[in-house]
Amino acid sequence: MRDGSRRLRGTNVDYAPDAEIEVGGRVWYSAGRFQKDLAAIPGQPQPAPLASRLTYDASAATGELFGRIDTPSNIFVKGFVGGGRITSGNMHDEDWVMVDPTFTVIIPYSNTLSAVNGDLAYGTFDAGYSLFRGKSANVGGFLGFNYYRENKQALGCSQIANVFSDCVAPIPNTIVGITENDKWLSFRVGLNGIVTLADRLKLTADVAYLPFVAFRGFDNHLLRTDVVDTVLPESGSGQGVQLETILSYAFSNGLSVGAGGRYWAMWANNAYTNIFGTPCPCQALPVRTERYGAFLQASYKLDGLK
Repeated sequence: MRDGSRRLRGTNVDYAPDAEIEVGGRVWYSAGRFQKDLAAIPGQPQPAPLASRLTYDASAATGELFGRIDTPSNIFVKGFVGGGRITSGNMHDEDWVMVDPTFTVIIPYSNTLSAVNGDLAYGTFDAGYSLFRGKSANVGGFLGFNYYRENKQALGCSQIANVFSDCVAPIPNTIVGITENDKWLSFRVGLNGIVTLADRLKLTADVAYLPFVAFRGFDNHLLRTDVVDTVLPESGSGQGVQLETILSYAFSNGLSVGAGGRYWAMWANNAYTNIFGTPCPCQALPVRTERYGAFLQASYKLDGLK
């Protein structure tokens, strides 16, 4: 067919896909966890005895702008940018092996609890090709990039495990004890599918594997007075997954409303730090972050652009 149209399989009906542009906004309510494990002995690879584990559990509310363009040649681009605030959370700082140079255990276990606030920002851009594009379905593969930044503050401190350790006399939540500022940069490889379930009702699914994730972070123990430098620089690389699904309803004027869910997980098992500025051999510091939740969205779609 010289006009570029294509015939729907099993029918005599020609279907010529037009360019489509969709833009919109979302509100994402999410929960998440960031965890890092500090090895007790510098230079020892994982798995290694733990000296410390910091675990941040935090809920957040963020706003997003998103868009997608499908071209008549079946190439598509899509993406979103967003950001917002951590609305509530807590941080556990566990210490298992507090030792002197002769490896004599001083305190076998300590667990402190702090409140958490902060902010996060993120963005994703994908480019792909629709392997099948018809009136009722659009399925394709894509390559993309994801940026995720999360800054956290641990407020106050109270001991919940050992009366002989720190924070036995609680530190109030008006005082910032630790900050954790992290960035995750990821390449994405995935599949995207859009299926019409009924008149105006559409299901969209996005599955991405992250074959390479670069992690960079800075931990600042602001209240430490027994070290030369209170900052722990953190570096590593790893992998991840990102999943998303959306159920939306389209009105006749191009307006759509929908609800969806999202799950992100990224990890860097080979991360390390030269703790408080000490020279290497560095200490292993495997890290992992997860964020998941539900969102509401509204969008407007332009069809039939040539």
